[in-house]
Amino acid sequence: MKTKTDGLGQAHQGRNVKRFREMLGIRQEALAEQLGPDWSQKRISLIEAREVVDPNLLNSIAELLKIPVQVLENFDEQAAINYFNTFNQGSQQNVHNGDGDNNINTPNFDPVIALVEAMKELKTIYGGYRELQSKNETLYESLLHIERERIADLQSRLA
Repeated sequence: MKTKTDGLGQAHQGRNVKRFREMLGIRQEALAEQLGPDWSQKRISLIEAREVVDPNLLNSIAELLKIPVQVLENFDEQAAINYFNTFNQGSQQNVHNGDGDNNINTPNFDPVIALVEAMKELKTIYGGYRELQSKNETLYESLLHIERERIADLQSRLA
């Protein structure tokens, strides 16, 4: 079991794979297909249940998801919430501003909302990448079809 050195909690790497995969709108089957022919939905499910994932596999998954591997290795939702709550608790205390008035600073940052917004942005970026990849595949197939026709035409002229 991997324990983080900052003492804030433990990162469950498999759960992080699942969390970010789902936020990006990628199904287990699609991730398995991208990892290669030896992979299946069931195998991805087993990976997502592991607390610690093989570093090489975690690197591959992070690369496919287009996120830093450190996110999958170390992200702990509860630790992140606790971390940001320390700022919120401190900002709710009375602060003397030097003019004789005591102001209460209210937090205007919700870490969960910020995380959701960041994941929406990543999903948009990934969606654009998938759309571009699909267009490239279509273009490649068209070019391949044209090239095959040219080869067939040249072969018929030689015969």
